[in-house]
Amino acid sequence: MDGAEVAAKTAAKTDSLAALTASNELFSVVREERGLGRPVAGGSLVDWILSREIRGKDGAAMFDELCWRMVAQDLPLWRANLSIGTLHPQLMGLGFRWHRQRGVTEFRVRHGIERHPDYLESPMRPAIEKGVTLRYRLEEETADLDRYPLLRQLRGEGATDYLACPLAMGVVRYDVATWATDRPGGFAPAHVAAITQILPALSLFVETKVLERRSAILLDTYLGRTIGRHILDGEIFRGESRRLRAALMAVDLRDSTGLADRLPGEELIRLLDDYFEAVAGAVHAEGGEILKFVGDGVLAIFGPEGRPEPEAAAAAFAAAAEIVRRVDVANENRDIVGQELIRFGIGLHLGEIYYGNVGAADRLDYTAIGPAVNLVVRLEGLTKTLQRPVLLSESFAKAAGAPFLSLGRHPMRGLSEPQEVFAPQ
Repeated sequence: MDGAEVAAKTAAKTDSLAALTASNELFSVVREERGLGRPVAGGSLVDWILSREIRGKDGAAMFDELCWRMVAQDLPLWRANLSIGTLHPQLMGLGFRWHRQRGVTEFRVRHGIERHPDYLESPMRPAIEKGVTLRYRLEEETADLDRYPLLRQLRGEGATDYLACPLAMGVVRYDVATWATDRPGGFAPAHVAAITQILPALSLFVETKVLERRSAILLDTYLGRTIGRHILDGEIFRGESRRLRAALMAVDLRDSTGLADRLPGEELIRLLDDYFEAVAGAVHAEGGEILKFVGDGVLAIFGPEGRPEPEAAAAAFAAAAEIVRRVDVANENRDIVGQELIRFGIGLHLGEIYYGNVGAADRLDYTAIGPAVNLVVRLEGLTKTLQRPVLLSESFAKAAGAPFLSLGRHPMRGLSEPQEVFAPQ
């Protein structure tokens, strides 16, 4: 990275939770945009925040326009930041940063930031944790400039005043908006009053958007990205399903009972984490969807959204190969420290399924059912007998189009006729 790139990254990092270093994986920039780049004249800011006009805008576009509308009403904004907590297994929060000259940035903050100095020494921290409004006058040499490195940095860039305002209470912490100006003398009382006036409406907007996003995140995390979208689109009725052909993958851990008996709990959890991370990472990388975890077994689907069969089968086969590769890497590391190796089997099949809501009236599961699901599970089970990590059905082998090795026909429990089974060459 050359000097110009370093300078650009340094300039773009201020007024987030803190001035985070470029190497800090706890903070990541999702996108940076120029935005509107000009004041937007209009009427009441509160009316605009609560209007239908902004319902379809994403958070970055909404916050950018809000700041420019504030500038048009003679509010001397220089920087602004909106930090929002979320309910996510990896992310602590997300937010948007606006700068009068540089545009708008969307960022994400991962769990663990709360133990990092960038958060512990942030001037926003009391607002986030206690919901108190904070104001720091940056033209004056105060102890706050030494206590909070970000404030001294902002002052060095020309800021004269910094205001942190709590919004709605999130899951654990408050959402917070910060406002900074480079006006000599800082914000005037009228400016602070104007900012304070829009906070209830901004809080309501944020709370609504957070609930929408939280619902989507939870559905994606616990049910899968495609299934979450179906449910949010209204597919919630028992028996509502579609008949389709798709590529299926079944994965299962070998000797799970023995592992549970031999290994201490913490070591078993680490093994399962390595195993599931390899499986899920490979499936998602190829556009697949994990339908469910059953103990240490995984059922995944490729192509339920109309993906051509050859493409879906190729993606599923690529995911299987990637699982093998990732587990091999994990096992090399585990072997070095004397840990148990991960052994597993994968079955691949292409067939017809019913894809939708199954269950009781008040407890539904959005999943795939049908003979194809039974067959892919039987294929995976056969990997133990045939001592092959990956087995394919005849229909899958034909759809994938690659040369595979036939292992002959084998009886499978629940199926009337023996099935021809294939393996990668």
